Amino acid sequence: MATQQTKGASAARDDRIVHDRFIDEAQAAEDEGGAVRNLFDLRMIIGGLFLVYGVYLTIRGIMDSNAAVQQAAGVRINLWTGLSALVMGGGFVLWAMLRPLTLDEIVEGQGENADEERAAEELRLERERATGEPERATGEGARPSH
Repeated sequence: MATQQTKGASAARDDRIVHDRFIDEAQAAEDEGGAVRNLFDLRMIIGGLFLVYGVYLTIRGIMDSNAAVQQAAGVRINLWTGLSALVMGGGFVLWAMLRPLTLDEIVEGQGENADEERAAEELRLERERATGEPERATGEGARPSH
């Protein structure tokens, strides 16, 4: 049986052998608060798109001709829509920055999805047992029966 001292020495030896720069970088990124995880947060993506379109529409609204303004009943619609998009995009980005995703929230969300899928599968199996025949697919690839 290995003693605590030999276990510690073997773990230290393993750490020296299995030492990869990419693994270290990934662990550092994970440890620094999930910056990589929050980069692909849907709120950041949506907010970024609103900001890009908002900048475009705001510039377009500032440069609109008088004829275009008169065609829109005297309202600089591009300008107001662009400013609204900037506010909306800023709100999404601010929300993502003030309340970043945590690993617990992600795992909790995945657990809920797994529970829903499990419940749907159990319901489908119950129906099959009750009717005695397999349930037909009703998705895209299913053929309607006439």
